[in-house]
Amino acid sequence: MRRRPYWSVLFCGVLLLCMAGAGYARQEALLAISKGEMPNDTGSDGQSTYRLVIGRELGGKMLQVVFAAHDSVGVQQARWTNWTPFTKLRFSAFNPNTHDVHFTLTIKHQQTINYDTRVDIPFVLTPGNNTFTYPLSALKNTNGSTPALGDVTRWYIASGEEQSVTVYFGDLLLEGPDTPGGTHVGPHGDPARVARLHAAKMPAITLPVLFNTAEADTICGALEVFPPDNPWNQIVEDWPVSPDSTKIVAAIGAAKPLRYNTDMGFILIPPDQPRIEVKIDGYPDESDKGPYPLPAGVPIEGWPVGYTRDGAHPDLTLDDVQRDTLKEGGDRHALVVDPVHRMLYEFYQLQKTAAGWRATQASIFDLKSNALRPYGWTSTDAAGLPIFPAVVRYDELKRGLVEHALRFTVRRSRRAYVAPATHFASRLTDADLPRMGERFRLRKDFDLTGFSPEVRTILKGLQRYGMIVADNGLEWDISVAPDARIPVLHEELRRVKGSDFEVVVPPG
Repeated sequence: MRRRPYWSVLFCGVLLLCMAGAGYARQEALLAISKGEMPNDTGSDGQSTYRLVIGRELGGKMLQVVFAAHDSVGVQQARWTNWTPFTKLRFSAFNPNTHDVHFTLTIKHQQTINYDTRVDIPFVLTPGNNTFTYPLSALKNTNGSTPALGDVTRWYIASGEEQSVTVYFGDLLLEGPDTPGGTHVGPHGDPARVARLHAAKMPAITLPVLFNTAEADTICGALEVFPPDNPWNQIVEDWPVSPDSTKIVAAIGAAKPLRYNTDMGFILIPPDQPRIEVKIDGYPDESDKGPYPLPAGVPIEGWPVGYTRDGAHPDLTLDDVQRDTLKEGGDRHALVVDPVHRMLYEFYQLQKTAAGWRATQASIFDLKSNALRPYGWTSTDAAGLPIFPAVVRYDELKRGLVEHALRFTVRRSRRAYVAPATHFASRLTDADLPRMGERFRLRKDFDLTGFSPEVRTILKGLQRYGMIVADNGLEWDISVAPDARIPVLHEELRRVKGSDFEVVVPPG
């Protein structure tokens, strides 16, 4: 990368520590180094190197970066793309050298087409610890125009030194606005849902329980899946409509129908479920390590309804499906839930073999936490998202409430992702295509009369919680548990068209 000019007025003139006692500041990580997240881009094909280390200087995990001369390190696809709800950028760094070192933070956004239409912020690290905040209101493109901070696409830090230099970075954060009294700014969940869950009693679980049973209904009715303000639990019925909504809906297919797959079953396990090894042979570097509490009766995607309904394979057993005796291949998702510890284990292309279990990928999610997967990592879904929290279950339809967002697929997605997604799965860059993690909502004015109670429950959930692009597949395709107790919904759902949805964005 070519050398960038350095301004005489550097960060130091405007960089101040956040004032104590200002109240609660909303905070999102551009790069959560303290949680083990790493950059995924260098400007010179690996001449600059980086690794996580532990150090007292920044109070724990630090990112050690050895910059080649005039080289850069950063994130190729911004995980947090909408910066408009925030007021400042903050990060800490440690300079182990005995001299000042010069850098530039570069921010690219949707309107960036050349050097003049990007943001360049020079800064100097003095020897020792440095803590900086920068007001986002002061950000300008290099030509003085206003950047499109509602759609940041990429950022990186470039060295201005003539020789290699080593520095250490802590978390890079977006913060604000400050609010008095500790009130969190931003989307929230439904207090009635929380109250219902807290009033429910979790039954004792001593053996694995399949999803399509009354016992599973009771367990799921008492299971709190993620905190109330988790993206899957956020109420989006009043969120603003994206200015690009019409174009994105058209790119997916405004006339295409809403559909569903009877695909994602699951099994609930006791807290002492034995752990076994599973060979991960596809994405070991983007998988969470085992051993895993995998029970013998784990259902594979589609079992049983996807195989047995309409008499397609009346003699097929679960063991046959686990071993893939039909040689169907496919995604073969498997979902394992520990309700007592509130942990989720998901597998992609799980298969039983003569040598034991194997899978292409394995992801572990803490249902007590809002933590995302590392940026750039996939999961069993292409977007890096969990599947279990997004599936329509029988107990929800019986209760008449779907209290979470749904997952859905699109045939063509963009080479981009937006929170809560952490991964893309496309080479296409058309701005009209949806990103992984894009949130859609069924329009408020969509008429629900004339639908069955089950379909009406799903549609009310789509109006209140929406649905999130999670993978590539058929257009407008949501996931429903393959439970024979759920009636066939195809013809009713197909009455809903893509044009009945709109893309929404978090309120700023």
